[in-house]
Amino acid sequence: MSKFANYVPFKHSELKNMIKNSGITNMVNWEIGEIQTLNNSIIQLTPKESAELFQLSSQQRKQEYKAIRVLKQFVFGSDEIIYGKNGKPELHHEGLFIGISHSKQWALFAHSLKAFGCDIEQPNERIHRVKDRFCSNDELELFAGEVGIIQLTQLWGCKEAIYKLINESGIHWKDQMRCTGISETNFTFTVETNKHFTVNCESFSLNNAIISIATYA
Repeated sequence: MSKFANYVPFKHSELKNMIKNSGITNMVNWEIGEIQTLNNSIIQLTPKESAELFQLSSQQRKQEYKAIRVLKQFVFGSDEIIYGKNGKPELHHEGLFIGISHSKQWALFAHSLKAFGCDIEQPNERIHRVKDRFCSNDELELFAGEVGIIQLTQLWGCKEAIYKLINESGIHWKDQMRCTGISETNFTFTVETNKHFTVNCESFSLNNAIISIATYA
């Protein structure tokens, strides 16, 4: 059994006030906060994190980086995020999985004792222009009603979360990740790489964003 089977989240009063929402989805714990609010935190980064932050050239990337580390501190204190195969985020803890994502406004940090992928998106009408690149007509017909920005963003978010879960470069989103069933916020996908398997994804609206959490069935 992993030594983190009963881990107790680190709590900090200032951080707690900055967490907009938190929850558990498919046995995956997650917290989100507004990037701007998290960047106003007085929480100190570690020397390594401060050095990595300094290396980033884009102001937006700097804000995203710090926001994620502030959320991480809410659960794991000063433990540092490292990057493994294909840039997958990790902590130095055996048997523990983490995931990060951000939109223009929100930062998402998730953690679990099971493998998962996560994504957060803010719906935008521009998704209509790229829908043919990542989803098929058969997938769109699975929705019970009109397919608009929210539904397309859910499909995109699920496939982004699946991509992070699988962690294999070169997967074709339209041909190798196929949605085969939709029931409210629950999406079922068949994924074909060098083997075939099923992935469950829950995708739901929160505030003005769509959160998607993918796990193996």
